[in-house]
Amino acid sequence: MKKNLCVLLSAILCAVPLSGCSLSKSEPANVYLPEGASIVYPAASSSSSSSSVPNENQYEPISAPSSSSDLISSSSSETPTVTPDEQAEPTALIDIFRGKWYYNHISYKRKQVYARLYDCAKNNAEECDVSDLDVSKQDVFDAYWAFDYENPQFLTLGSGYEITFLNSKVSNKVKSIKVNYGRTANETGQTEFEARAETVLEESRAQESDYDKLKYVHDWIVDNTVYTKSGAVYESEADGPIVYGQALCEGYSKAFMYFAQSLGFQCICAIGSGHLEDHMWNMVKIGSSWYNVDVTWDDPVNSDGTQELRHDYFLINDAQFRLDHRVEHPLVLPNAPDGYFPYGYDPDEESVSDVD
Repeated sequence: MKKNLCVLLSAILCAVPLSGCSLSKSEPANVYLPEGASIVYPAASSSSSSSSVPNENQYEPISAPSSSSDLISSSSSETPTVTPDEQAEPTALIDIFRGKWYYNHISYKRKQVYARLYDCAKNNAEECDVSDLDVSKQDVFDAYWAFDYENPQFLTLGSGYEITFLNSKVSNKVKSIKVNYGRTANETGQTEFEARAETVLEESRAQESDYDKLKYVHDWIVDNTVYTKSGAVYESEADGPIVYGQALCEGYSKAFMYFAQSLGFQCICAIGSGHLEDHMWNMVKIGSSWYNVDVTWDDPVNSDGTQELRHDYFLINDAQFRLDHRVEHPLVLPNAPDGYFPYGYDPDEESVSDVD
């Protein structure tokens, strides 16, 4: 997750996203937990002590806790705009932002900023004029992260944004947003990325159930990606796993989100920490239910250097997920209260410890 390099110079405010799974924003993110809840860290088991992802710790599943129905609150005081009918979703979401979760859970004013950012990124434009929208820096903050956390197709993103005020001395109203791209369009190899992704998607579409479709892309990412912190920009984007086979947690999450949205599933990125280390993961919707997915933590490195495929963090509920994930997210998140067992899992066939 991208490091914060924010500098305040006269009328320009820089806000930079996540890098290397180390969250640091210009304004501290609030921590959202169900009222009265506390974070519980299970004791490390003998099997978990031999494997870990660097700086992103693992845990072995323990007995299922009771589920929670609390909804994580938005950091904004404004009431989020909820889609009237969440069942009326597009067939494919990757290029239709008006059908995505975050867009539909921010205010109308922030939706307008989001749409401008989307158009800028689509056209690789650096400057987004919002002087006619009468928006504040908080509006831009929420709109930018809503846009960034659910649009993995824009591989050039990676260095946050800067804002210029209409009049820095008397007004908090934003004049323009400068998108700081991590790479140029020519450097991303968009055609190669889409071709490689489509090969995986074709195999996934051939699977019978929604569960199997998502499991296929989850497993493909784990089998074809090595966790690394060498510093290359692509490691925080979807092409890290899909083209280069290397990624940070952000790259793992954006690749899974790209596949899921291309298959027609609502899917977003969420941020926070795991075992007190900054982290990113996914939430995905199957039917009417949301689930948590952490592809990075399902790709641990053993003490002998080998990697193994797991499903400990594939489609699980909030109560289980929050045993070792702390939500520190600036936007409203969906609830994932259903069941401990993954969607489509048949407990009569095998025990949860044998799921692979």
